[in-house]
Amino acid sequence: MTQHSVFIDEGVLDINYIPGKLLHREEELRLLETLYDSIVSAPYEMSIRSIIVGGVGTGKTALAQTFGKTIQEKATRRRINVRYLHVNCRELRGKFFMVLQRVVKILKPQFPERGYAANELLEIIMQILGEEDAHLILCLDEINALIDEEGSDALYFLTRVQEDRPDDPRRLSLLCISKDAEVFKKLDRSTLSSLQRNVIQLREYSTPQLSDIVSARSEMAFRRDAIPADIVDFISELAAAEHGDARYAIDLLWRSGKYADVAYSGEVTPEHVRKAAATLFPVLREESVKQLSLHEQLVLLAVARYFKGKRVTEATTGEIELGYQMVCEEYGEKQRGHTQFWKYLNKLKGLDAVNIKLRSSSQGRTQLISLAKIPATDLEREVTRIIEQI
Repeated sequence: MTQHSVFIDEGVLDINYIPGKLLHREEELRLLETLYDSIVSAPYEMSIRSIIVGGVGTGKTALAQTFGKTIQEKATRRRINVRYLHVNCRELRGKFFMVLQRVVKILKPQFPERGYAANELLEIIMQILGEEDAHLILCLDEINALIDEEGSDALYFLTRVQEDRPDDPRRLSLLCISKDAEVFKKLDRSTLSSLQRNVIQLREYSTPQLSDIVSARSEMAFRRDAIPADIVDFISELAAAEHGDARYAIDLLWRSGKYADVAYSGEVTPEHVRKAAATLFPVLREESVKQLSLHEQLVLLAVARYFKGKRVTEATTGEIELGYQMVCEEYGEKQRGHTQFWKYLNKLKGLDAVNIKLRSSSQGRTQLISLAKIPATDLEREVTRIIEQI
């Protein structure tokens, strides 16, 4: 970090960082703890299986790993040997033997590597657990990769491994994570029946929830006053538009800080956020701007010029309309009326760069315009170039 950096700890913005407190997933965490409580309260009597389902950035992995840490701490206090292992199936190309090989190497780091078959590795795992008098909670993240590659076989063997030893202690439980519940329809009925009793569905984060998450990470990652409240709201609204993706919000927060550092700025500005958003998901193509009418392009230019150099995230319709009037005078065009201007402005929403929302207050309802995912300076330059080509 440079001498002028807005950061004090970038590590808390890393994709693999698990916060001490998991915001807005408390209920789901309590449910997981309840589902697996018998592993600690009545050791070795049951094997538990459950599924976490949710879209990208809904906190599935963080929820599972927080649960794993919590149940291991609880087991330790009761002097029970519980291991939680988190394995990403996509990282291991969906290969069952590679998943089991990873588990063996974590449980027994010195275990010799050679060409064991999957069924041999599974027996080795059960043997290790018996020797250590342990119960393993195996979390299979991105399990869709395993199902796509292996079909029902992998989960069938994992759920039925203890059927041949009915009198032995129960030593293996499963926690499966998937972005989409549809993938489980690929399983045969007997395998599916052993899994689908406990399904935890994670909804998208709302804008206020994302604001809490961004604010909490900001306080840990940035210098005091480097992230103003309006920047927290701006990032949260952009992430809410990306299906409530908290991962997107945190990445956007980090990238925005990097642009602030490049500019030797003491705080993150809306323009830094827009630059960061443009690098994550570029939204404006030259063809899209060229397909607009001249006056739609002039309104877009007015939007860009309003936000250029300003430390604000929103403008009123009146402020943009005044800018449109000035742009029309500059290009020798007759300004259209308010109704037509409003139609032009609404057309710009299709670009996914200009956002329009209603806000209610004691004075009534106000239309607010924001420039979301492209820097105002870049937008002004591009639209000006296209208009002057006409």
